[in-house]
Amino acid sequence: MAEKQAVALEELTTLVDSGQRQKLRLLLNEQHPADLAEFFGEMDPPHRLSCFRLLDLDNASAVLAELDSDNQCELLTSLGDIGVVPIIARMSPDDAADVLSELPPEKATEIIEQISDVETRVDLKQLLLFEDDTAGGIMSTDYLSLFARMSVGEALIQLRQMYEDLEEDIYDIYVVDESERLVGRVTVKELLTVDPKAQVESVMDTDVPKVTTATDQEEAAELVGRYDLLTLPVVDDAGRLCGIITADDVIDVLREEATEDIYQSSGISAGEPGEALTYNVGKAFSARLPWLLITLGIETGSATVITHFDSVIQQTVAAASFMPLLSGVTGSVATQSTCIVIRGTSSRSQLNLKTILRNIIHELKVGVLLGIFCGIFTYIISLLIHSSRQELGIVVAFSLTLTMTVGVVIGTTMPLLFQKLGIDPAHASGPFITSILDVSTMTIYLTIVHYFLSHLI
Repeated sequence: MAEKQAVALEELTTLVDSGQRQKLRLLLNEQHPADLAEFFGEMDPPHRLSCFRLLDLDNASAVLAELDSDNQCELLTSLGDIGVVPIIARMSPDDAADVLSELPPEKATEIIEQISDVETRVDLKQLLLFEDDTAGGIMSTDYLSLFARMSVGEALIQLRQMYEDLEEDIYDIYVVDESERLVGRVTVKELLTVDPKAQVESVMDTDVPKVTTATDQEEAAELVGRYDLLTLPVVDDAGRLCGIITADDVIDVLREEATEDIYQSSGISAGEPGEALTYNVGKAFSARLPWLLITLGIETGSATVITHFDSVIQQTVAAASFMPLLSGVTGSVATQSTCIVIRGTSSRSQLNLKTILRNIIHELKVGVLLGIFCGIFTYIISLLIHSSRQELGIVVAFSLTLTMTVGVVIGTTMPLLFQKLGIDPAHASGPFITSILDVSTMTIYLTIVHYFLSHLI
């Protein structure tokens, strides 16, 4: 097999501009779809459309599935129905449904109705009914299933026929009853090594992890990881097998959820993975503004606290010089606790009072130890800077111990509280929790300084 030729973006655009269509066609169809999707994302629309038109149907469908939603919509609009329908029909049902879900409903329906294969039309209509972030929204309707009362010999004959129609390589075989309800799973090895006259139900495994179409995609992905599954069956409320979630679907979900957590922890309303850098100005503005306004409102509390203690700050400038230190260290230890809680517990898991208290007590112990150690270290720093102000070092050290302890408690309780309220705990970190900590740290520190003011002047 010939080795694929590496290609550069500049080379592709040069070939487009020079009109070397045949050479460009050969070069494009040698590339991996994921690489082409990356190139297409960096091209301007005319070059992207020119290149896309030269792809074979299989490559075009694979590349379209890899592109971000904005580029997908732009290409579908430019190609028109005549160019779109064959590509959509060639895609796996779950990928095709993802693409169509980005279009206006009436446009998606119009495209689906032009697909000649009846089964594909039915699958696409069914998949578009589910929410994007549910198991039903990410599942594939390409799966292998057998009836429980079939003989093994009949099952092997049917599997040969079914494999011909599959778009993807699938190794898990699920077993259903006469009502299409999932009742078990069987492997190819088991079917090949038992008596052909035996019934499938006699060799199947009845303990099959599964999810419903309404299950959140993140919960489904965690189930795949927990049991090391290649595929995860998806059933409806009546237990009927509807589709499967494959490993590549899970990878996409985990990447999407991780990206969403990163965005939200920075105070950005998450869009699609990788979309933040491609937002137009209006989208970027609306994605970042809400949590910044909340941060602004909370930080006003810090300004109010500092204003309230203005006379204290004027009389003890040396004490005021430690305010950034306390704010920074307290914010860091709280963020550490928040990250541990977010990563240590599922955002969809059920929390009880015992679990919440255990997390808080554990982090409280850690916070006290960290606070004492950092407080002692800060006391030494204070003596080195203000050697004649031993009382100042004591006040700063005590304040840091207290604020770090409070910071750990806030950093632990906020994501747990958000989970309990059904809000993504990633919102608890970043600007939101930092702002709350600023207010509490300034309040605690300046109150202590005010109380010991007579010893510090």
